[in-house]
Amino acid sequence: MYSKFKLLFLFSCGVAKAQIGINTTTPNATLDVNGDVVLRKELIVPSSTTAGILDPGNVDQVLVSRGSGLPPTWKSVNVPFMENAQYKLVNTYLRNDEAGITTLSNGVAVSTPSTSVLGEDYTTAWVKISNLSTDLQIRSSQNKITYQVQSGVELVNKSVGRGSSVNFICGIFKNNKLVALRPDAITAVDATPVQGIYTLNYTEDNVAVGPYTLEVACRKTFSSDATNNYFRIGVNIPTYGPTPIVTNTTSNAFALRSLFKIDVAELVTYTN
Repeated sequence: MYSKFKLLFLFSCGVAKAQIGINTTTPNATLDVNGDVVLRKELIVPSSTTAGILDPGNVDQVLVSRGSGLPPTWKSVNVPFMENAQYKLVNTYLRNDEAGITTLSNGVAVSTPSTSVLGEDYTTAWVKISNLSTDLQIRSSQNKITYQVQSGVELVNKSVGRGSSVNFICGIFKNNKLVALRPDAITAVDATPVQGIYTLNYTEDNVAVGPYTLEVACRKTFSSDATNNYFRIGVNIPTYGPTPIVTNTTSNAFALRSLFKIDVAELVTYTN
């Protein structure tokens, strides 16, 4: 009887120390599963910070290896989980400019025609806000590109007792082709500077793969009194007159600076 118990004990020890393989006859670890694993309860690992404590992790944490011979640990990852057919933000570009446009006032004639259409070519009738130029690369044909432009505008008459208004268009050119635009206007009464904020928001879908240069440009399309006012985009009017010359203390280049933001998002697709 003693021999039988001894044999059973030795057999049990042998099983306890053996490698176990599921769907494999040559297991490479203590437990080697060749197939899908379904966990109906918690996945618990030893705590990486407190000895003797088991850690089930928190919601949205991922299991990260700590190297050979060490148990994995739970980590929080600041990356959104994407579902199939959702758009993922892959790049954001931001430019700013304080030089602005100073060449559309004080006797400068308006440009024609008074309207523009998407797809038209860039011409010298437009004046670029040079520091907003942005180079980017599109790598996926399934995309959304969102443009946001913000710029201050300022208008002031040369003398008291006069009123004037200016109409203008600003647009976004992609490789010198107009892809977005919006008209606006500003009105001033007497010789007091008036400020406004111009904004343009637009989204393009499925832009072809390749390199692009994006630029912002504006043109003046109407002025009720072109010779008797100062008009600027993206920068303030420092002084105005004619006599006496007055220093403008109501604005500055920083307050009226131009901003150009581009967000590139790509469609997430999974294949089985």
